[in-house]
Amino acid sequence: MDNDALKKKLKSAWVWQKQLEADLQMLQDLRDLAQQITPVYSLAPGGGGSGDKLGSTVAKIADVEAIVQNDIQELTEALVSTRALIHGLEDERLRLVLFKRYLNYQRWEVIAADLGYSWRGIHKLHSKALQELKECIEVHILDVL
Repeated sequence: MDNDALKKKLKSAWVWQKQLEADLQMLQDLRDLAQQITPVYSLAPGGGGSGDKLGSTVAKIADVEAIVQNDIQELTEALVSTRALIHGLEDERLRLVLFKRYLNYQRWEVIAADLGYSWRGIHKLHSKALQELKECIEVHILDVL
């Protein structure tokens, strides 16, 4: 596994978090729209179209709720996987850097300030953590074979 693949795996929780946030916003927008729709009853024949805006909006809400449930499941799995990867490291400093970056979604500057390192120092620790993770993964793959 190369560095890019490893970073992608570690970032998967963040990606699912952002997807979940977007879907929750869409769900809220649909609920707001549904509350604004007022049914109009008339005996006069209507024009073309189904005319059931409320019904179609409720159907969309149900679809988005199903998507949100899937997002929650994917996010949970990504968090478990990311935590397991990070806990594979023995060095607590390296675990902390990865935890802050990939589970707390903190910026490099914040991590450096929190841990008392320079921006460059944090990147060196991050690189070391990735290298040790790759070695750990290779060892576990060899153990399985």
